[in-house]
Amino acid sequence: MNDTVPDTLLQRMRWIVCLVFLGLFVYYVVATVHWPIVWDGSVMHYIRFLMSRGFQPYSDITDMNLPGAYLTEGWAMAVFGWSDLSWRVYEFFLIALLTVSGMVIGGPRHWLAGVYTGMFFMMLHGSEGSMMAVERDEVMTILLVAAMACFFIAIRRRQPWVLLPYGLLAGLAASIKPGAVLLDVALMLLAFVTLRRQAQPAARYVLWALGGNLLVLGLVAGFIAQHHAFTGLLFLARHVLPSYASEKNAGRLYLLRHLTPVPLLPMLGAALLSVLIRWRRPTWEQTALLLGAFVGAFSYWAQAKGYLYHRYLYTTFLVLWAGWELTGPTDRAKPVQRTLQVAGAALLLLIAIPFYVHRLYEFPRTVPPPEALAFALDRDLQTLGGTDALQGEVQCLDLVNGCLNALYRLRLVQNNGMTGDLLLFSPTPGAGPDYYHAWFTKRELQHPASVVVLGNEWYHRIAVNFDKINTWPQYAQYLRSDYVPIVERHFGKGNEPAYRIYLRKGSPVLERYEAAPAKL
Repeated sequence: MNDTVPDTLLQRMRWIVCLVFLGLFVYYVVATVHWPIVWDGSVMHYIRFLMSRGFQPYSDITDMNLPGAYLTEGWAMAVFGWSDLSWRVYEFFLIALLTVSGMVIGGPRHWLAGVYTGMFFMMLHGSEGSMMAVERDEVMTILLVAAMACFFIAIRRRQPWVLLPYGLLAGLAASIKPGAVLLDVALMLLAFVTLRRQAQPAARYVLWALGGNLLVLGLVAGFIAQHHAFTGLLFLARHVLPSYASEKNAGRLYLLRHLTPVPLLPMLGAALLSVLIRWRRPTWEQTALLLGAFVGAFSYWAQAKGYLYHRYLYTTFLVLWAGWELTGPTDRAKPVQRTLQVAGAALLLLIAIPFYVHRLYEFPRTVPPPEALAFALDRDLQTLGGTDALQGEVQCLDLVNGCLNALYRLRLVQNNGMTGDLLLFSPTPGAGPDYYHAWFTKRELQHPASVVVLGNEWYHRIAVNFDKINTWPQYAQYLRSDYVPIVERHFGKGNEPAYRIYLRKGSPVLERYEAAPAKL
């Protein structure tokens, strides 16, 4: 067969992939632009809202996120805004940044790998619904991909100073989730070894990278000092995170079975076959991508929860590696490589992408809207007095189902800074639950909430259940004796979200409600 035919086919393939990506990006925007802020995103927004009202993280606010999560969330809210639409624009920006960074990593020969990566991540992520939008793992992953793009530029162009933004981006990722430190250190070691082999002054490069890391460390230290958060953060590291880590271990078989997305396997098979056909020692670029995938897999395995978004880092670098192996120049003596390049693109476009497009299309039709609870509670709270009457009077006993989301939408300051009942209603005794029981009780005695919203989401059990409150008998008795239940709402059938609203006896809120009980 004439060589011009495969060349023409490969060129057309690249155009097709790029056009499909652009079409999918437009579809992703149209299909998700209406998504509201829900789940973890709403909790993080609410924490930043409380901080803007003078609450201090780790002391006034109970939350187990690291400082980098608050810093990046705050910067994004300052740049893009606080609304639902602004948060969608922020995520579209992140997807574009991921794609461009992947193309930079690919360089002139393998830039299409970045398009593959942006396309697959966008559809995989979108298919998991609005609950995963702008998850911390998503932000961490994209920061690390952007950091690796800077890493590749610095080594290729012999520009040590470009490792300063590398260190900044990688450091920020590590300040959100500490597992990113492994990749940061591994890449610096790779740079040192690679440059020494090329007779380059490797120490200069590493020092620039460490300089970026130190700048982030300074930002984090400044945040901790500003909010007097050292003691609270230390307690979090010593007691809360270990308590959280010991819960919900998904099991090795489950973790292994869900590590790699099944629709991606055919494309990965084509990439692996391409490697075996033209086997040679991996370049430093290929090694860097494999390190990213390895660290991502290790992080997923170490967290042991089996959450789909915990595999974002692994999946992203795995697709980047596969895209690298299935693009670029081919050996004319082995035309099967060209066949594999076309096959890899076809397997991505005809198997993996359609699977996730279908899931994205069907998601709103098969899963109750996660925002339904928050919007209903928003209306109930407005009926009970709204922003003017309920400032500092509402207590959420929920995790991420939507109580804090409703307060955020009303710009309503909670009775205290409790941002999740994970350790309030833990069936396992320990330092974490004991500390938060005392923390909560002290504040409740000082200023009892007029309104208590009890959600049925129970982190420690798969099945939702209001009985979680019985794991803390003292508070269960207090709620029964001092409060009056007025409404219970369910959203779906079976194992679906629900909430109850209680009003404190003798409170003005209960007096207003009893004067017009038909309002709810």
